[in-house]
Amino acid sequence: MKALLKSIYSFVKDDFNFYLYLKVILFTSILIFIEYKFSGYSFFADKYVYNNLIYVINFVAFSIAYYGVVLILKTHKSNTIKLDKEFWLKSFISITIASLYIGYFGYNGINFNMSYPAKRFYYYTANNISGIFTLLIPVALIYLIFDRNKDIPFYGLSLKNFNFKLATQLALIAILIAYIGSSFQSVSEYYPILERTSYKSFAQEISAPSWIAASIFELAYMFDFVMIELFFRGIMIFGFIKIFGKRAILPVASLYAVIHFGKPLPETISSFFGAYFLGIVAINQKNIGIGVVLHCVLALAMEVFSA
Repeated sequence: MKALLKSIYSFVKDDFNFYLYLKVILFTSILIFIEYKFSGYSFFADKYVYNNLIYVINFVAFSIAYYGVVLILKTHKSNTIKLDKEFWLKSFISITIASLYIGYFGYNGINFNMSYPAKRFYYYTANNISGIFTLLIPVALIYLIFDRNKDIPFYGLSLKNFNFKLATQLALIAILIAYIGSSFQSVSEYYPILERTSYKSFAQEISAPSWIAASIFELAYMFDFVMIELFFRGIMIFGFIKIFGKRAILPVASLYAVIHFGKPLPETISSFFGAYFLGIVAINQKNIGIGVVLHCVLALAMEVFSA
């Protein structure tokens, strides 16, 4: 843990620029303020949740967040950033993937002849595992085309360089954070997700114990966080670090806050700083495993403490 704190301090000391960071934080704060004051993104996302326009809405919102910070980095007086064709192509494809992944609703067209509300369980679970097709496979193709010869295997989703001891220590901290976070009313009203899935009705439908249905959902829920880490700490950092260096984490932090729009405000605000922290850890460790563990433990602990 001491080594982690030292590496974070060293990272921030080397990279921190007051005016640059201030502009990034102010830009992201303005996006958050506008959303939680006027609910613009949430309104359109809810209105077109089962319409192909949701992908366009996501792309516009995500592009504003990501390219907005890229513009801040590019116009910073000491910048040496060169935005080549590979950057524009890969970033465009990546944001398109995120837009599809976040808004995907294609699984709704599959009918297993379930009764309602058991069908709700299918929708929630399918939503969490749909990332196999909307994110995992496309990212794998990008890796094979652009980055397969880099020294970080599959954007850090591997056991290489994974620190098990550090992961355990941070998992305990994540549990404490979840316990404290669950005391906020807005958070406790949003979680646990499991209670919204009608998992007991699904279990009854298939004549299985309710704990089996609950376990299926939570495993799918955890898988979704693996996909989130692969995208936000994997391709969006390791895929662009040769362009932005360590500051690749800044556009991602702003983008990560935007994908939390619609969730409790404390969670959205903390997601920006969480993305910054996890980005530092990923770069220092050359691995996204710590982020996967933290995300999964935090989410599962929130499910338990808010139950």
